[in-house]
Amino acid sequence: MLSADESRLWEALEIGPQWLLRETPDPLLPETSLARPAPAGQRTVQAASDSPVRRPAPPAPVRRTVPVRAQTAEPMPGPAAPAPAPQISQTALDADILAKIPAADWETLRTLAEKCACCRMAKSRQHMVYAEGGPGVRIAIVGEAPGSEEDLQGIPFVGKSGQLLTQMLESLGITRKKDTVILNVLKCRPPGNRNPMPEEVACCEHYLRRQLELVQPDVLLIMGRFAVQTLLRTTPDQSIGSQRGRVHTVDCGGRSVRAVVTYHPSYLLRSPDQKAKAWEDLVLFRRTLHEAGIDMPARTKQWM
Repeated sequence: MLSADESRLWEALEIGPQWLLRETPDPLLPETSLARPAPAGQRTVQAASDSPVRRPAPPAPVRRTVPVRAQTAEPMPGPAAPAPAPQISQTALDADILAKIPAADWETLRTLAEKCACCRMAKSRQHMVYAEGGPGVRIAIVGEAPGSEEDLQGIPFVGKSGQLLTQMLESLGITRKKDTVILNVLKCRPPGNRNPMPEEVACCEHYLRRQLELVQPDVLLIMGRFAVQTLLRTTPDQSIGSQRGRVHTVDCGGRSVRAVVTYHPSYLLRSPDQKAKAWEDLVLFRRTLHEAGIDMPARTKQWM
């Protein structure tokens, strides 16, 4: 163990560190503080006057409770609501045209239809397709919409589907332009031969209903699902197959007119296996004509 002088020398020369046992007194401390601690259990309690003055412990910090304002718990955000379905723009006929339709005769109605700009088809059409034939007949045939050939000529059913329709009617003894009037729900061709939009059907239906009032047919042949939906008020989920095989009634200006449903000729061209069902519909149509007092000379079917 170094002496006090040696320890001071080491300190001055910054030699170190000096390692001392726990119970060894530090030689650099004053001699008054070098008293060895008494063994455990034999330490004497010093008088209060000899005890070093101790500072009172600082008071424990006071923890203040800050009153919390009552708050309403915010609801947890739920799943985002689905975006609303897009609304179909509800176009409408010009009020002036709409007011003239109920009193229009056949040619006046044609003029109103030619001036019609109710929907977007008015900008893309070549010709407005009004009708083939007119009042004075007892049979009316209602199709869906003009195709490309009809748009070019302004006459309904003049393409391949029109040729098939002619053969179907001739198999019943019906001659076009003589025995029947042929109409379409839509008076203009949908661009690209797409399906008609609901607002387009809503506009054209005014002309169709007035046409049927002027013709006053006794029997209708309804061809295609959009014609069926328009005249029979069926929903899109109701197929033509569910409407076949029975006679319907259609209100034509306050008159109840018998109607038979069948497939559109263009559909039969795409699905020739359905022609047998279409022939069944024509047999029902011929029977309905007979019940209405309309008898045509029977002919052999030649459109298979």
